[in-house]
Amino acid sequence: MQKEETLQPELIATKKASTFGVSEPKFLWFPFLPKKKLIVLQGESGIGKSSFILSIASLISQGKPMPFESDGQPADCGDIFYLCKEDDTEEVINPRLIAMGADLERFHIVDEPFYLDNDCRRLEATIKHHNIRLAIIDPLTSFLGKSHNMNTAQSIGNLMRELSRVAFTADCSLVAVCHLTKNAFGKEIDRHLGSSDIVNAARSVLSATREDEGSDIITVKHLKSTLAKRAKPFYYEIVGNGIIEFIDSADDEDFPVVKKEKKIDKAKSILLEMLSDGAKQQSEIKDAFEKLDVCKWRTVEEAKSELGIEQYWEGDISYWRLEG
Repeated sequence: MQKEETLQPELIATKKASTFGVSEPKFLWFPFLPKKKLIVLQGESGIGKSSFILSIASLISQGKPMPFESDGQPADCGDIFYLCKEDDTEEVINPRLIAMGADLERFHIVDEPFYLDNDCRRLEATIKHHNIRLAIIDPLTSFLGKSHNMNTAQSIGNLMRELSRVAFTADCSLVAVCHLTKNAFGKEIDRHLGSSDIVNAARSVLSATREDEGSDIITVKHLKSTLAKRAKPFYYEIVGNGIIEFIDSADDEDFPVVKKEKKIDKAKSILLEMLSDGAKQQSEIKDAFEKLDVCKWRTVEEAKSELGIEQYWEGDISYWRLEG
């Protein structure tokens, strides 16, 4: 009787490690934005994530050095693909870019009701066609199709891995902007909305948070970096019309508080000068600080409290005066 031949399963294709070379990772902004990789920028609502990443994109469009880099360092220059549904181009995006000095000819803004499909082929083709150096999806949730569920690992994981593939094959740094939950418990890297696969697929993760609710300083932490050593935190402040002022890393962990204290000191000095010759109407004081634009009104009120300034009323009018 003839013996039946056992069918062998098809083997997985392999190569020996010795057949591969070695390559150094490259960066648009070291060590935060690696080239050909997926990057996640996560942060709370209302702290200027869009302004922050557009500031970086603006520098790339102009071929200028990145923040904290010297003018002598070589700078990348290239086109930007900006996918955003939350802000109007003519009312918000373009005024910000113009104020930042961006080269508008290098910015390509999505101009259709686009959603990410499962293989992201149109996204890949567009990036390649325009020779995009930096692509920004802001925020990721606005471009998810009906088949994607932020909370399902398989659904969002497959999409994030596909975005990673697009970044690599299209030779582009791809930034996915994500919102943080309000839950402050647990690790910061896990506070993003949706499945953990969102950050698992990224090679670099930046997190922007407001450490002190009374402060205008935003802290940016480098939570994940697989291609270089993680950088120290740095800071930024929105100084008007979406313009970002970058503040270098500091060894002092209380740096944002120190920055705020400097504003309080300035407010105290102004209040002492204004009230040195007698009481002033609160409305007059408020108008003066709005014109000076040195701090928020809540900082003025904190300075008032620390100085022991007395508030009293004459009819419907509120007055401030120095005690004694």
